[in-house]
Amino acid sequence: MTLDVPPGDLYRIQDLLGEREREILGEVREFLEARVRPIANDCWARAEFPFHLIPEFGGLGIAGMAYDECPGETPSSMLNGFLALEISRVDPSMGTFYGVRAGLAMGSIAACGSAEQRERWLPPMGRMEKIGAFALTEPGGGSDVALGLRTTARREGDEWVIDGAKRWIGNGTFADLLVVWARDVADDSVKGFVLRGDTPC
Repeated sequence: MTLDVPPGDLYRIQDLLGEREREILGEVREFLEARVRPIANDCWARAEFPFHLIPEFGGLGIAGMAYDECPGETPSSMLNGFLALEISRVDPSMGTFYGVRAGLAMGSIAACGSAEQRERWLPPMGRMEKIGAFALTEPGGGSDVALGLRTTARREGDEWVIDGAKRWIGNGTFADLLVVWARDVADDSVKGFVLRGDTPC
């Protein structure tokens, strides 16, 4: 399959993708140009997210490609990079939606979660039936906050109590689940907690 070279790919790195990967990239590009680009500026102006596109986005089959718990093809790192490039090129807010959900949220669960958490959350996230968010940054710091994390967690019986504030959380206002990072007061170690989006604050 022959694809137009996207802006910025000065050395035609895209041509190093395999035939099937070029097909996947072409399908994603077609979806973005037909369904996202025509409404992106209007969504930005109204500060609204196009939720109606999530099922179509999920139908592309790219949401869980990098994870063993999700059926389907396993992409190369290069394809993952080009998918991120394509999505952000057309609409940065959609790029944030995709990157936070597929990378930060799913990646945290895949790398640090229990077997039960991986089996419970990754397949529906891979189908975009569940949307994830990644809650690390705080009012006093951005991505560097991990060294001075102020949000704490303490064990009370069978439950954890998390105290603190998070800011700038992509997908945070509508996520079905959030990976929240907090410092355990018992051992001073940073831990990740998977919270349902409707967890009371």
